[in-house]
Amino acid sequence: MNEKIRNQFEPAVSNWTYLNAAACGLSPQFSREAMETWWEDKLCNGSVNYNVWEEDAVKTKVKFGKLINAKKDEIAYTMNTSEGLNRIIQGIPFTRGDNIVVNKYDFPSNFLPWLPLREKGVDIRIMDVVDNRIPVESIENLVDDNTRAVSISSVQFKTGFRCDLESIGKICREHGAYFVVDAVQSLGALEMDVKKCNIDVLCTSCYKWLLGPDGIGFLYCSKECIDEIATTNIGWTSTPDPWSFPTDLTLVRTAQKFESGTLPWSLIYSVGAILDFFNETGVNNVTDHIFRLIDYLIEELERLHIHITSPLQKNERSTILVFDVKKREDLAVMYQDRKVRISVRDGIRVSPHIYNRREDIQTLVDILTEFLGG
Repeated sequence: MNEKIRNQFEPAVSNWTYLNAAACGLSPQFSREAMETWWEDKLCNGSVNYNVWEEDAVKTKVKFGKLINAKKDEIAYTMNTSEGLNRIIQGIPFTRGDNIVVNKYDFPSNFLPWLPLREKGVDIRIMDVVDNRIPVESIENLVDDNTRAVSISSVQFKTGFRCDLESIGKICREHGAYFVVDAVQSLGALEMDVKKCNIDVLCTSCYKWLLGPDGIGFLYCSKECIDEIATTNIGWTSTPDPWSFPTDLTLVRTAQKFESGTLPWSLIYSVGAILDFFNETGVNNVTDHIFRLIDYLIEELERLHIHITSPLQKNERSTILVFDVKKREDLAVMYQDRKVRISVRDGIRVSPHIYNRREDIQTLVDILTEFLGG
C-alpha cells in the first residue's frame, strides 16, 4: 500500500487500527481541503460565485457517473441512501395486484420503506437466504409479470455476501420489473456498471466505502425510467429553469427532478475530490488491495480454526469478512479497548480499506489469539 495514500488518513490511522469501513470509512485530508476551498470562497465573497458552485456540482455528477457508468442527467444528489430509496418507492406507480421482491434481512433502509405498500394492495415477497447466501433462483422463483420492483443491496451488510447483480438485472428486464439497488456497501470498494447489470435505480451514501462526509449521497435513475417514476419531492430546482422562479409546475426531464432545493455545496466539493481519487486510482486497484488483506486474514482465521460466516466463493466475496467466536461481545470489547475498530453484526465484521496495511490485520489476529488463549 502506498504510504503517501495512508498519510492522507492521518491521524486516524495512527490513533486506531481502523477496520470498519462498512460502518463508516475514514476520510482523507484532501477531502477536507477541497471543502475548505468552498468555505474560503463563501467567507470572502458570499454567494457571488454561486454559478461556479452550480457548475462544479454538475462536474461532480459527471465524476460519480464515471464511477458507475452513467450520465450526469441520470444522477441526483440526496442526503443519504435511505432518502434516495424513499423518493423512488414513493414515485413508482404501484397498483393493487402488483408485487415486489425484497430481502427481509437486508439493511432496514432497504426493507422497511417497502412495507407500507401493502396498504395499496401490493404483495411483499421475501427472497430466501440460504447459508448466508441469496441464490439467484430464490429471486427468479418469486418474480412474475406482476412484479413491479426487485430491491436488494449489492453487498449484504451482515455477511459480506456479494449479490449477482447481472443475473438479477436480467430477470428484472425479462419481466419488466424495476431493479433497485442499494450500493452503499460496494461503491468505492468494488466496481459497478449500472448498464451492464440493467440497474434502473441505484442509491448510495458517501460516508462508507466512498470515504466521504456524512449527509450527502447519490441517486441514479436510468434515463429510461425518469419519466415513469414520479416525484413528490418538488421545489424550485426540480424545474428546467429554476432561476426563472416558475409558477407553473413543469419538471425537468432528468434525475434533477428528484432534487428540490439548494444543494450542500461544501459536501459536494469534498466528495468531488474523493471521486477524483477513485477514478484516477481505479476501483479495481482498491479492490485488489483490500482482497490481499482479507486473503491474509482468511489464512490466519483458518489456521486458528475460526468459523468464517462470509461466503468465500470468488464470485460471492466482497470487501467485508465476518467471523464468529464464542462470547463475541467480549472479544469486541477487547478490540475496542485495544483501539481496534470493528463492528459486531452476526459475528465480528472486518472491513478494511485502501488506508489499511498487513500490520493492521496482524494486530487484529494477535488480539484474537490472545482472547482464545484466555
